Amino acid sequence: MMLLPFAWMIVTSLKAPSEINEWPPTWSTKNFKKEWTLNLQVAPSSYDIRRGLSLEEFRTLAVEEKHNPYRLVYNIEGDYVRRGQFEILLRNINYSESSDVETLLSNIFEYIKNLELRDDLKSILSKEAYTLENFETIYYSLFSKSDGYYRQTLTIRRVQQTLTKITDFINLTLERNINLLPYFRVTPAMDAIEIEKIESSKQIFIDYLTNIREEANSINQQLSQYKPELRLVKQQEVEEIVELLVNFLSKVDTFEDDILRNTNTLIQRNIYNPLIEEVNSLIFYVYFQNEYRQIQDKTLDKVYISFQVPTKQDKYNNLINDLENMNFPEYFKVIVRDLASPKNINSLNKEVVSYFERMFVSEVEHSLAQEPTEVQTWVNILRTLVNRGVTLENAKSVLSQGEYNFLIQNVVNKQAEFESILKKRTEYDKIIKEFDVFYIDSTSKVKIDQAPSFIDKILFKDNSRIEIYTNNVPSVWLVDEEPYSKVGFSFSQRLANVFQNYVDAWNSAPFSRYYINTIFVALVTTLLEVIFASMAAFAFAKLNFWGKNAIFTIFLATMMVPGEVLLVPNYITISKFSWIDSYYALIVPWVISVFAIFLIRQQFMTIPNDLWDAAKIDGSSSWRFLWTVMVPLSKPAILTGGLLKFVGSWNAFLWVLIVTKSPEMRTLAVGLQNFRTDAGEIYNLLMAASTFSMIPVVILFLFLQQYFVEGISRTGLKG
Repeated sequence: MMLLPFAWMIVTSLKAPSEINEWPPTWSTKNFKKEWTLNLQVAPSSYDIRRGLSLEEFRTLAVEEKHNPYRLVYNIEGDYVRRGQFEILLRNINYSESSDVETLLSNIFEYIKNLELRDDLKSILSKEAYTLENFETIYYSLFSKSDGYYRQTLTIRRVQQTLTKITDFINLTLERNINLLPYFRVTPAMDAIEIEKIESSKQIFIDYLTNIREEANSINQQLSQYKPELRLVKQQEVEEIVELLVNFLSKVDTFEDDILRNTNTLIQRNIYNPLIEEVNSLIFYVYFQNEYRQIQDKTLDKVYISFQVPTKQDKYNNLINDLENMNFPEYFKVIVRDLASPKNINSLNKEVVSYFERMFVSEVEHSLAQEPTEVQTWVNILRTLVNRGVTLENAKSVLSQGEYNFLIQNVVNKQAEFESILKKRTEYDKIIKEFDVFYIDSTSKVKIDQAPSFIDKILFKDNSRIEIYTNNVPSVWLVDEEPYSKVGFSFSQRLANVFQNYVDAWNSAPFSRYYINTIFVALVTTLLEVIFASMAAFAFAKLNFWGKNAIFTIFLATMMVPGEVLLVPNYITISKFSWIDSYYALIVPWVISVFAIFLIRQQFMTIPNDLWDAAKIDGSSSWRFLWTVMVPLSKPAILTGGLLKFVGSWNAFLWVLIVTKSPEMRTLAVGLQNFRTDAGEIYNLLMAASTFSMIPVVILFLFLQQYFVEGISRTGLKG
């Protein structure tokens, strides 16, 4: 039972992100499986900013064409796919090779011109542009399975909200407002016949509203019977709801009576019009789908696509081969080839940016800056001018007053150098933006194993986005198809899936540095503690001096002081020595341990004094006797104390967190905080990091277990 938490930690460290919050929890993971079934959701051909963009995608938005009518995009819902063989299958495909949507959009805009629709639907259809891009925007706004207007739950909820508003209006009218209506108001000047007529009309109106309310509640109850599902509403469901609302509308009457006809406007505005808008908005769903299908004049029984997720070597080969055909300057190509390798291909664009940034800063240092403190100011000025597209003559319009004054004072006799660097920086920025687009497309390109002839190429981006480029089939005719997709894995790929969390956890923070810091601090602290504790223990065990027992008692009493009480005094002391964020702060306060002195002293007490007397007769000093006789004979106790100190130093968290500021000085225990976010803990990565953080301690304990048990069991025994 004691091993169950550790076993659960290991299992959690192997799980995919989507499995962490599954209930009930299981002792298995999909990462062991030979294949995964994928949920592909069609997405707009332009980048969807709401899903989040990588840094490279964000930089390319300024230069990449946002809409490509021949790009079909699928987002993988769920876990990232980093490797494997993809298979995508679409059955009974209807499509068209026509890129002309003017007729279709013209019919749609003409249809809704005189149609009363809900305001939120009108806003979606407000842009009257006869282009593929506008049609795609409208289509995804209406029929996206993630947030489309005609999602099943949203569609039913909108109708229910309309019915609820009608019910609320009736309740308010019957409870309060009906007596405020001027045509139902009775005055003392009226005769009995007039009063009776008004009261009769009022009762008729009350009965009418009561029946309407009951009908609205009945329909609302029927709509509640639909099971909420994360999908688009079905045409059959739309037709059923429309039938309910039309029957309801047939019961919404108008009055011809002299008194009751005054209520017609009230009824029309609060009951009839909202229902008509709901009915028309639902009927538009059917109309749009029918018009969309009619233009798809070609069919295919099956479309099968198969491709392999590109490896690092594939990405490297694609980039080097495609680089030759690009119009980048030759010096830039040479730099990219020198920097590129299969090992760093996933971060190559960042390295290229860093390389040119260093070149830029170096030129500023040598050509413009007279003092090191001026470098950053020059760099900021140049970046601002380049980003705003401004020359030296117009610099005042974009720079702060301080920067402009600095520029005017220091650019004298350096104008040629300044303009040369400004020109180079502008060229660098343009090349980098173009390279970002090229880098993403080149490293995302897959080798297609099987696909129909109308598919030109496939890109696999961010381990979650599939872009299929067609030759002559606009993607808007394929977005309504629901693909079946799976990805298969070889044995080595399954093994990589199993340990992917460990790779991600290691790369998410400088854990190599954390490891070095932790090992160094733990070893040095343990070594110094053993040395000092052995010396103190020898003094208390074998040497005679005044107040020995009293001093030892005081030492033991300090063990009763909670460690938290010493945090503030220790921190103040460390600050006075200017040791914050240094190894001194991590090591010096913890090299003395009263418990270790007590443990080793008790072991030294078991060693006969006869050995000490014999050693003195032979001329041995106290120092030599300690390290050549006492320590070797007390190895179990010393190793036990050392092991406890090593583990304590390895797991130290609070003190390290307080006295360190930079990641370069932090240890593993503090490094685990990288997996805590405002949204909660990333448990699979946290468990993976925890596992490889504790492995050295577990191995150390297994090797020293014999001495640990012996040291604890024998400490304090004499003879």
